[in-house]
Amino acid sequence: MNSTTNSSGSVIVEISGPLLIAFSMDWALFAILTVQLYLYYQAFPNDRVFTKSLVYSVYCISLMQAIFVTIDAFDIFGYGFGDPSALTHSKFAWLTAPVFGAIVACIVQSFYAFRLYRLSGSRIVPSILVFAALGICAAGIFGGVILRKSLKQDVAKIGVHVPTGLAVTTVLFLVGAALIDITIAGCMTYYLIKTDTGFRQTHALVTKLIRLSIETGVFTALLTVLILALFFGIPGKGYYAVPGSVISTVYANTMFAVLNSRFHILNGRAYVPTSDILISIPSHLRDTVGRQVVSITREEFSDRSNPPIELKKINVRIVRFPWFIVH
Repeated sequence: MNSTTNSSGSVIVEISGPLLIAFSMDWALFAILTVQLYLYYQAFPNDRVFTKSLVYSVYCISLMQAIFVTIDAFDIFGYGFGDPSALTHSKFAWLTAPVFGAIVACIVQSFYAFRLYRLSGSRIVPSILVFAALGICAAGIFGGVILRKSLKQDVAKIGVHVPTGLAVTTVLFLVGAALIDITIAGCMTYYLIKTDTGFRQTHALVTKLIRLSIETGVFTALLTVLILALFFGIPGKGYYAVPGSVISTVYANTMFAVLNSRFHILNGRAYVPTSDILISIPSHLRDTVGRQVVSITREEFSDRSNPPIELKKINVRIVRFPWFIVH
């Protein structure tokens, strides 16, 4: 009797455990996203309408996902408490994981591709990235439709009897998303290095953006690879549900983190002390973006017959920053 109980209990834990962790992580990441949205709202009221539309659209999708996840969690652990069959039936699992994940990933990757276009000036690579993002988005949505129709929300059977269409769309979406993320991180790093002017503040900012691009791109790529490995490597288990359910919110958080990286904390760890002084200059000397950097340096002029005299020399340099830095 003990062996039977332990056997059935272990099967239940293999399904309920990953679901509980997945629901908790989804709520936690959505809370982080909400804080990031508040910071963005406070710090960047003058951003372009296009950027604001992307930000609020992604947040609305994440909000709907949080609502659907809450409904599923209450049905499984509330109404279905004590009923093992309730663990294998989820109303919105097909929507929150593959569909919302594909849509948010497409939006975020297209946003990165647009930033890459503004940084490099080339349309070839960004266009390829956008079309690839649209392709994997279609694959993810199609996979969600197949999951809803063929498996009928039976989460326990996913990974044991995987339909051919679902397997193909899952591989296309996850592998494609990983390749796109790595490509974006590599291209952003390359073009950011090319735009480095050598000034201390600019160099510190470029270094920060390079590190952020690599971290966000590699993290989302590793997450998609982990989902793929758990989905096909451990069939019959629900372990893939943990990273699979949060992929949408992770993509949203990476996008918000990149946008919020533009504000600066005075005297923080990333603060770079400098003697440069920023002053206003006439509008006709400003660049098309409307931003300028004016550095004041001191030079010492010496005369052999007189003691050294320190004079101030003002050097005005107009630096055109990439769009993603100033907007």
